[in-house]
Amino acid sequence: MRTLLRAPPLLLAVLALALPASAHAASYAPRAGRVLNSGIGGYGPGAVDAFTRQAGKHPAAYQYFISWRARSSDVHWLEGLLDNTDDARSRVMLAVSTKETRLTPAAIARGDGDAFLLALNRVLAERGHPTYLRLLSEMNNGSNPYAAYDLTGRSRGRAFSTRQFKRAWRRAVLVVRGGEVARLDARLQRLGMPPVRTAAETLGRPRVAFMWVPLTFGNPEMARNHPAHWWPGSRYVDWVGTTWYSPFLAVRAVDRFYRHPFWRRKPFAFGEYGVWGAESTRFVRLFFHFVRTHRRVRLISYYQSALLKPQFRLSSHPRSRALLRRLLRSRRFVSYASEYD
Repeated sequence: MRTLLRAPPLLLAVLALALPASAHAASYAPRAGRVLNSGIGGYGPGAVDAFTRQAGKHPAAYQYFISWRARSSDVHWLEGLLDNTDDARSRVMLAVSTKETRLTPAAIARGDGDAFLLALNRVLAERGHPTYLRLLSEMNNGSNPYAAYDLTGRSRGRAFSTRQFKRAWRRAVLVVRGGEVARLDARLQRLGMPPVRTAAETLGRPRVAFMWVPLTFGNPEMARNHPAHWWPGSRYVDWVGTTWYSPFLAVRAVDRFYRHPFWRRKPFAFGEYGVWGAESTRFVRLFFHFVRTHRRVRLISYYQSALLKPQFRLSSHPRSRALLRRLLRSRRFVSYASEYD
């Protein structure tokens, strides 16, 4: 009879982070040299077509902002959004926030948000199309309720710590990716978290890619707010990205973030980019030059705001819009994902 050696819990956690991503995880990125065109602006059945008219190019992926609802019954409305977007021949990208809930990262890590995650797993598995999940984006932005620090730089407490954020992120990824619940519970136990709150033996396997999208340095800008402190580990992230707007032309900061050794092998996305406030053809040129010279950029999502606020709307910036339309004509920017070609 062999003697089984047991590694300390801390070592097991470190080894879990070092392991390669699970076989079913995928980025659903376009082929080399191509970039998925994406957009944001409205929730109605005609939202994708309206964006196409403004940008001059159909979005291969269309993005919605949704709330992390506490009850599984609260996600039935999502099916309508998915159907409308599929009818418009676009993939769906979901930016998920806890703004309308009281869920802290610590609460998510202990399973208080499992009902939503399980419902999301079911809906996306039934749909079958690739979906991008931009979970708890800009986690180092003090204006977000799940950030570890407020806008003065003060800690929000242990329930919001970077450690708890990473635990919450890993739990969300594991539950939504699905699979055999016994194996999933074992993984969670090794990570120091309770089992999934479900009576099911197996969860669906949706075609889902997780996008980790912090600010390039942080708001407020301080060393402990650097995005590296929120990095949950390579196996739990399919895409890395950031957000970039015309008032902030700090190319070096974006470039340094892009090249960080933790994530320099991941496909890169701009979860949001756009002209904010005054016209800025300068920003549009700068942005597309960056995309052209940084080959890992594989998705760009123009932000008109979810509710089409005037300061973000493309129609408010006719000169910038005209330049954007011209630059998007390049065949490099993909209008339709492979399943809609």
